Order: sequence, then C-alpha cells, then structure tokens
Amino acid sequence: MPDLTLRNGTVVTPTGLVRGGLTVTDGVITSIGADPELPRGDTDLDVAGRYLLPGLIDPHVHLGIGDGAGPEKLRRDFVTESRDAAAGGVTTMITTTLFGTGSRGEAAELAIAEGDRHSTVDYRLTAVVTTREHLREAEALVSLGIRSFKFFLGYKGEQAESFGMNASGISWDFFYQACEALGAAGATAFPTIHAEDPYVRDFLTERMRGKGASRQLQTWLETSPNILEPMQIYPAALIAHEVGTPVYVVHTSAWQSVDLIRELKEKGWPVFGETLAAFLYWTAPEADAKDKGAVAKIQPPIRLDRDRDALWHGVLDGTITSIGTDCQMYSKDSRQGDFWDARVGLGPGMGTLLPAVHTSGVLTGRCTIEDLARVVSENTARRFDLYPRKGALAVGSDADIVVFDPGAERVPSAADLHSAAGYSLYEGERLVGWPERVFVRGHLVYDRGEFPGEPIGRHVPVSP
Repeated sequence: MPDLTLRNGTVVTPTGLVRGGLTVTDGVITSIGADPELPRGDTDLDVAGRYLLPGLIDPHVHLGIGDGAGPEKLRRDFVTESRDAAAGGVTTMITTTLFGTGSRGEAAELAIAEGDRHSTVDYRLTAVVTTREHLREAEALVSLGIRSFKFFLGYKGEQAESFGMNASGISWDFFYQACEALGAAGATAFPTIHAEDPYVRDFLTERMRGKGASRQLQTWLETSPNILEPMQIYPAALIAHEVGTPVYVVHTSAWQSVDLIRELKEKGWPVFGETLAAFLYWTAPEADAKDKGAVAKIQPPIRLDRDRDALWHGVLDGTITSIGTDCQMYSKDSRQGDFWDARVGLGPGMGTLLPAVHTSGVLTGRCTIEDLARVVSENTARRFDLYPRKGALAVGSDADIVVFDPGAERVPSAADLHSAAGYSLYEGERLVGWPERVFVRGHLVYDRGEFPGEPIGRHVPVSP
C-alpha cells in the first residue's frame, strides 16, 4: 500500500497531461496513471479535478538580509518565509548565504544548520562571492552541493561596500578568475550575475533624484536605461564562454537583454536568462497607477510593455529558462518615507509566485499550464543540478506536489499572507489560481491555510 495516493486530478508531467493521479511511498513518486490503475494509499485523497503540479523552485531568494541582518535574522526568515513559500507552492527555494567578507564555507554551514531546523520547505544555497579569497573555497562549496555563485556586477561604491565588496565592485579580471575557479571545481558550478552597469545608473540616479512625484516608478525606470543590462551581459558571456563555464543572468528585465541572450544561445553559448514574476506581471505605468511606490522599487527596474512582451516571448522559446522572485524579507518601515531613500528590493514574493505567474500568463493566453510548470520548476531544477530529484512529477522523483486550483480567486492582503514583512507588491490585485495543498517529499506542509506538522525542510544535495 502506498503512503499517499492522490486521485481524480490532472497530473502535469514533463511529457504532457495525465488524467488521474499518482502514488507516493517513502517520499518518492512510485506511479502516475489513470484512477483505476492507482492502488489505494494509506492516505487516499480525491483532489476534485485539481491540477497536480511539480513543486515550484524559486531560484532567487535572499534570506537573512535587511534590518538586523545576520544569523538571528536568517533564523527568523527560515521560519516565516519558508511558510510563505509553502503557501505559494514553492517546495524548494535557492537562497543566498550571508553576505560580507567572511568565509563562504562557514556561512553555508550556518545556513544549513538553521535551515534544517526551521525551514518548512527544502532549500539549496547560492554562495555570494564578494572577495577574491572566496574563490579559494569554490571546490569545498561545490562538495557541499552548492552550484550557483552570485556576482553583483551591478554594484559599486557604498552599495558594494555594504555587501562586503570593494568600492570598485567586481572587475572583469576578478570575474575571469572566478570563472576559472568555478570551472576547476570539478562539477556543474556556474556564476549568476546581476547585470546592470552601475556607473551610468548612479550618475542618472543623482540626476533624477526627487523628480516625478506622480510617476515615481517611471522616473526610477529612467535611472537604469535598458542598455545597462546588455552592457554587462555581453562581456560576462564572452569571458564565461572563453573560460568554458555557463553564465546565468538573474532578474532579466529589458527586451534588448532577451534578444542578446537568445542570440548567444543560438551560437551555442551556455547563457541562461532568469526573470521575475513581477517583471512578467507589472509595467512601471501600471504600478504607478496603483500607487505602488517604493514597494515596487527594484534594480533593475520594472519596465514597459515591450519589455514584458519580450520576456514572455523568451519564456516560450526557452531564452528565459526560470522565473523567481528576488525575495527579501525587508520590513514595511524600510519601504515607507521618501521614495528615493527607500531600500531597493521587492520584499516578499514566494507566497504569490504561482498565482502571479498563472494570472499574468495562463489566464492571458501568454503560456499554457505545461509552459508554467516547465519555467517555474523543471528548467530551474535542470540548471541547478537538482533534476530529476526535483522539478518534475515523474516516477522516482521527490514527491514535491502542488494541488492547484486554477479557478480560486483571492485579493492578497498582508494579513492573509504568511511572510513577516507585512506587505506585498500584489496587495489589492485579483490573482487567480492558488495552491490548495502542498507536499514536500510526500509530507503535507500546507493544507488550505494551515501548516500541519513540524518543519521538515532540508538542504538538498545534487540529484544522483
């Protein structure tokens, strides 16, 4: 008898839709098929026609930063934000380790210790590289299961120093050495880059500061023109290609970047584009019309219709391979007051990732439910060396399952979401399509607003 049988649903698999359900034993999917073929489980649930989706994998999360950044903040974020993740259908989150100049190995060990105690969902780490000394730890970090190494190419000055970097930021010789070190680490390690030229951006930010009181986000957009992303994507891709490592571009926002990544991929270069749910849902004029203000203030910025359309086209043709949130648990106070002095970042987002992408993509006809599953789960699992353990509903894969109601409608409010931040970019929006139940390795971690049981999240090793 299986531990769990889910029946009377539509299973979204890598090869298509299967009407019926699946069975789970010891945390692993053991069969998928039509209802008459499924043995009765120790727990046997009729999902009433809902979709069964693979658990989402958010590739872009920052736990432990913000007000009071440090080990205690990391612990609190694992508690609250992993619950928000579970409620949003995210069963694996890939979070950066603590920033600063200290040992990346020590930071990773701390994060794993806290995550294994307090996380509701599974997780993987991204090592933030801020000094050349960190490159010496690449091989040891890869042996821990880390595959992604973050480089904030778009930062300089005080912003860079606040992350433990030199004021001049990440130079190209530094990045070249980094690609060499990751290539020598002996596994599928790769750099992830925040691409956005900081010199032009900072110059324009000072020029625009204080302007556009009624068009804050459209004015903010003018501080980071579209060209600033490809200005860094291309040289980074040149170096990575020369050295022989992939390169992964986080929060791609501009149509020119999509075109460039597509062109490089067509040449056979291993360049991968990620975008954010917010960039697929919003434009700057729309966010201004809803008076989102500093809650929608991010680098790079939310842009315009042409950019959003290009990003969705990139999702469909494989140029954009992953969708994340760039989630940080910033306090509500940090998003208030003067717009220009407010902290940069979107704040929490895992709890609304699935409904935001479903509403802006599937409901508008921009993508299918199969496209959604591929870009929020399977592709990310493949890139981060988690597939097929994660990222798919398939026999032998972890039973990370979202029972998804595509017709459920909610208008999110801070009171209803589970992040400790106390606000959401999607407050007041009508989002359609919400998780009903969520399983991590066969354990029910979210059940219609409740979190049964103790946290069972674990640091995920690479897929065998």
